[in-house]
Amino acid sequence: MGHERIIEKIRKLLSLSKSDNEHEAATAAAKAQELLSQYNLSMSDIPAGDDGRIHADTAKTRTRQRLEKWAMSLAYHTAKAFDCAYYHSWEGNTCFVGVGADQEVCAWTFGYLYKTMLSMASRHMRSPQCRRLRSSRSKSLARESYLRGVVLTVSGRLMAQRTRTPVTQTDLVPVKMDAIEAAMPDDLRSSSLEFKKVRAADLEAGMTDGLNVPLSSPLKGARQLEITA
Repeated sequence: MGHERIIEKIRKLLSLSKSDNEHEAATAAAKAQELLSQYNLSMSDIPAGDDGRIHADTAKTRTRQRLEKWAMSLAYHTAKAFDCAYYHSWEGNTCFVGVGADQEVCAWTFGYLYKTMLSMASRHMRSPQCRRLRSSRSKSLARESYLRGVVLTVSGRLMAQRTRTPVTQTDLVPVKMDAIEAAMPDDLRSSSLEFKKVRAADLEAGMTDGLNVPLSSPLKGARQLEITA
């Protein structure tokens, strides 16, 4: 097979790798990876073209107008686990940018984890150790410390899951990241995720409880069809 024909075939496979059909997309991506390896090529050797260019899309999850630091940390790590990027809009949406179905699955996973952790924090604040707290400042710190602990554990589990089952084939990562960067808004503002204080007991409780949080939950009805079709 001539060099130009190889390049053209890889470009067509890359185009198929963004198919809505999950099996077809996975097969095409695997074949593209196989050809790249077989002919000692990298993605930089594949010229961009309309039939080979990968485009990124955005999926949104409704959260709060001002996202708390623990939730920003959760969004960051959830996005990383699914090879996506995230930003929070002024309208109160946490937005995930990815390729193919990545951003849909990522947004759904974050929304599920976000709501789950809010419920966990409410239960924790009703525990005996928190009921003894008197000032609103102490209660706020206890809640934040607990949620930070849950996020620490869940984020670690998400990263371990990503290592075991990568979302993207290695040679396709740079292409996807370029597409995601191009789709991100230009006027993003960065926020510090530094936690200045922590209540050790609440942090530890959150880290322990984070071990019992399922990383996924069964998808049902139209939402399942939308993501897996």
